[in-house]
Amino acid sequence: MSFFARSYRRASTAVIALLVLVLCAVSLAAEKTPRIGVLALDERHCRNEAFATGLRELGYIEGKNIVVECHHAGGRDEQLPAVAEKLARSRPAVIVALSHAWALPAQQATKDIPLVVIASGDPVASGFATSLARPGGNITGLTYFAIELNAKRMEFLRAVVPELKRVAVLKNPNSPPILTDAYLRETRAAAQAFGIELVVVEATNEADLEQAFEQIVRVKAQAVYVLATLAYGEMAQQIADLAKWNNLPSMHFHRRYPALGGLMAYAPDYDLLHRRAATYVDKILKGAKPGELPIAQPERFDLVINLGIARELGLTVPQSLLARADKVIE
Repeated sequence: MSFFARSYRRASTAVIALLVLVLCAVSLAAEKTPRIGVLALDERHCRNEAFATGLRELGYIEGKNIVVECHHAGGRDEQLPAVAEKLARSRPAVIVALSHAWALPAQQATKDIPLVVIASGDPVASGFATSLARPGGNITGLTYFAIELNAKRMEFLRAVVPELKRVAVLKNPNSPPILTDAYLRETRAAAQAFGIELVVVEATNEADLEQAFEQIVRVKAQAVYVLATLAYGEMAQQIADLAKWNNLPSMHFHRRYPALGGLMAYAPDYDLLHRRAATYVDKILKGAKPGELPIAQPERFDLVINLGIARELGLTVPQSLLARADKVIE
C-alpha cells in the first residue's frame, strides 16, 4: 500500500471516529434535554401562550434546553384516553394537562410520570390529591376551585337584581360530573340562603345555546348563572349576545365576559394560573416530587362589571358593589 493510500485511510478513519463522537455527543445532549408532554383536546389548545410564556420566564427555550411535544385528540373527547396512553408510553419527563377534563385520562394513563394539571374542580374530591398541601401521588399543579366562589357569584348577582327569585343555571352535560355536581351543590346552597329558585338548563354547543335561552325565557328566569366549563369560556360571546338579546342579567366565570357584552364576571386570572403551571414543571425537572408540591389556589378573584349593559337592562348597580369591583366597563 502506498504512502498516500495509507495516509488517506488513516484520515478517513479519523473522520469517521470524529463523526461517531459528534453523533454520540448529540445523542447524549438530546437525552439530557427534558421533554415535556402536553395533553390537549385539539391542536388549537396546544398553543397555550400563557404556559409558554411561563416557561420562557424561567429560562426554558423550546428546542434549546427543553422539548415540548403536544399530543391532542383532534377535538374528539372520546379519543383523549387513547392519546393519553400513547403519550405516557413515550415516557416524557413531565405531562402537562391544562384542563380538568384532560387531566382525568392522563391520571388513568400513568401513576409514576409526574403530572402537572390545572383542575377547575376540587382536586381532593376528584381523586387527584390526598390534600392540597400534600397531594401525595404523581399529580400536582393548580386549581381554580375555592369553596366560596359560587356563593360570591350568586351574592353579586343578587345585589344587582335585588328582587331576584328565579335563576337559570347554564350547565354543560359533557363536563366531568364531579365538576358540575360540586358547582351545582354550592350554587344551590347559596341560592337557598337567598331564597332563590334554580332552574338547570343544559347546552353543549352554540345550537344548544339558542334552545337553552328559549327555555330560560319560557320558565321566566330573571337571570342566567353560567357554570364554569371550558366550552362556556369559548362560547362566552354567544352567551353574552343571547343574554343581552333576551334582556337577561348574567354572571360568568371568565374575566373577559363583560368586555364581550355580558353583565358580570367573578373570576381568577386564568392566564396567570396557566403561566404559574410552568413553575411546577421547573421544580419537577429540578428534582422535586409532585406529591410533595402543594396544589395552589388563586390568590385573588376579580369582579368585573359592564355598567353600560346594566343600564341597557334597566338595572342600578349599587355603589357599594361598584366600589368593590376590580374593573368597571362603562
